[in-house]
Amino acid sequence: MPKFKEGDRVQVRAREVQGKEAQEGRYAPHLANATGAILKIYSPQEIAVDLDLDSLPEAIRERHAEQQARMHERWLNSLSDEARNRLTEDEKTFRLRYVALLSEDDLLPLKPGRAEKPAPKASPAKAETPKPAAETKPAVRAKMATPKQTAEPKAAAHANTEPAKKSTPKAQAEPAPPRRPTPEELEKLEEQYLKARKRRGS
Repeated sequence: MPKFKEGDRVQVRAREVQGKEAQEGRYAPHLANATGAILKIYSPQEIAVDLDLDSLPEAIRERHAEQQARMHERWLNSLSDEARNRLTEDEKTFRLRYVALLSEDDLLPLKPGRAEKPAPKASPAKAETPKPAAETKPAVRAKMATPKQTAEPKAAAHANTEPAKKSTPKAQAEPAPPRRPTPEELEKLEEQYLKARKRRGS
């Protein structure tokens, strides 16, 4: 039975980028925790997801809005005065989708009616001298229609009615969350991701 179907609401799993995934357009850090709806399922490894703009990082939203405004203006300029005057208000509305092609392994189902919580910010790593990170805007090329790590369940504690014979060993510390990429790394990986998507879409 297929894991997903068209129209399902999903959330992109947050994880480390592996190998050349960004260059090949299969995953990118800026997609982590984003939500959206499935547009088309080509295969379990290729699922087109229309992402919610408000679930993307602010820098990505700003670049997408700039690209949308440019394309809208270009489209209006391509019409004659007569054609522009005949446009209704709905027809004048221009929405540029942000669609990503992802594997089903990188998607988490969102049940209907479930409140979609904003993506939690990565907790700062405990370092002796934390590095200040200036926010930069990663380059983004808009696409018309071309994708949290689930915490491992902790073992349930079993009630022990017998006298304690041995001290209970301390629970192993949970692995640290994936390292948050720097703005420079984010920009580079996103550019590689978008170039790969453009090549695959051509």
